[in-house]
Amino acid sequence: MGLRVHRSISWIGRAEQAGNDFDATFLFLWIAFNSAYADEQALEGIATGERAAFEEFFTKLVALDADQQIYNAIWQRFSGPIRNLMQNRYVFNPFWQFHNGVDGYDDWEERF
Repeated sequence: MGLRVHRSISWIGRAEQAGNDFDATFLFLWIAFNSAYADEQALEGIATGERAAFEEFFTKLVALDADQQIYNAIWQRFSGPIRNLMQNRYVFNPFWQFHNGVDGYDDWEERF
């Protein structure tokens, strides 16, 4: 619980720094809310149904991208930001599993 509260307060602080950027403020407050009220049982990983829905969505998206507009946008326009996101430990689920005390994630750094 302490980690959730710490994360939530941190995101609230980030929202306060956003100034007149109301979109950013909203996003940071939304993240703060979710940080505070995260389902403890969800720490074991993404629910099977949720993962399946996620995979189904992207399978359809790729199938509908016949002229590869999304593919090209990702690799030509956004490859840098995507690479930065993928190299960020804070979006890596095992990092959070470890910090929330879930067994089996002591090696999160090696996995990363």
